[in-house]
Amino acid sequence: MLFIANVLELNGGTTFILRLAREFNERKARVGVLVMSDVIDQGLESKIRQYADIYYLKDYSSRKLSSGFRSPLGCFLPFNNSELIKLIELYGSHAHVMGVFGLLFIKRLCALIDFRFKVSFGVYHQNEIMFDGVPYYFANKAKKLFSLLPAESVVFFNEKNMESYQAFYGKSFSGSTLVPIGIEIPKKKTELLGDPDSDRLISIGNLHVFKAYNRHIISLLPELKKIRPNLIYEIYGTGPYKSELLKLVSSLGLESSVIFKGAIAYEEIPNVLKGGLAFVGSGTAVVESSALGLPSIIGIESAPDPVTYGFLGDIEGFSYNELAANQSTYLITDKLLSIIKSSEEWQLAASSCKSKAQEFSIEHTANGFMKLEESVIDFELFRAEDYSNFFAGLSFVKCAVKYKFGFDKEFIGRRDQGTLA
Repeated sequence: MLFIANVLELNGGTTFILRLAREFNERKARVGVLVMSDVIDQGLESKIRQYADIYYLKDYSSRKLSSGFRSPLGCFLPFNNSELIKLIELYGSHAHVMGVFGLLFIKRLCALIDFRFKVSFGVYHQNEIMFDGVPYYFANKAKKLFSLLPAESVVFFNEKNMESYQAFYGKSFSGSTLVPIGIEIPKKKTELLGDPDSDRLISIGNLHVFKAYNRHIISLLPELKKIRPNLIYEIYGTGPYKSELLKLVSSLGLESSVIFKGAIAYEEIPNVLKGGLAFVGSGTAVVESSALGLPSIIGIESAPDPVTYGFLGDIEGFSYNELAANQSTYLITDKLLSIIKSSEEWQLAASSCKSKAQEFSIEHTANGFMKLEESVIDFELFRAEDYSNFFAGLSFVKCAVKYKFGFDKEFIGRRDQGTLA
């Protein structure tokens, strides 16, 4: 399997590749990773290379065009088709796509040569390919192409996303692969990593508008500090929403209680979590903190109010990131106060989270991907769809220019739209 990755920066997608490649490697199977944009975290790249082969799209194009691969523009530039086909063949003639631009790149490759290979698409964020109000050829064509993929070629990581995509696209995805966004579960039995007497609330993740829990925790901190005066909130990560969060901190006079720690290396996460009171977040981070025995409160993406589905141990199935009208919520304050006021409640929450995290084992994820490898899927509708790389590239440039000058943020902000179906 050849993963088609946008970047190799520190984010959930890249750390997922690392975990899955390591699991495949233990099973004597090696995957490849084709990186389209030249945005690289050297530390993560080095770790992934231990378990997978890494290639860069820029190396299949002219050196004169190398600067174009610093952004998604690279997927529209000229490249050596035959060498890329050989690369896909090397990894079982299966390309696993991780985003919009990877899908357009694969469609372009299908259109240029008479070659048949398997394509799978992973829905790593609910709005990666489910969005409205983006008036560009490349974006609308990506949605159309996704709609023409057979359901059997799509990978979902929770039940809510599958339901939303069925409603949004008006088609059944019952034949799709459903697996957890797996993490590596500690093989040895370990004590709970947290501490009920700690004053540290912790979040780890890139700072974006849709990760509303950062804003909610900061806003709730004055109330929480009435019960535990020395409470602090440590935020690990960087991103475009940091400036807004800093303004909120300043307006509440919480400069000494909210600490922006910046980005950390992936392997540092256990040390950061050690001795914490609780974790608040989304994505794989909330599962990883749970697996280490820390009470982990779910931060619902794009939630306008300070609510949660509870601790990870409170949910059923794999759905926890997305805001769903039919799922019971609780006030974040109530959940935090329950473990602040009672050591027994803290112990119960920590143990429940640790137990629930077992369901998200990367082993389950790898089993689903390996089953997908063995499947036979018909891609005739996807191959037959018209596609113009020229118009797609031109529309992307238009979108990028308008965004640079502050006129248009619809595409770059698509992940902030919340659940559309």
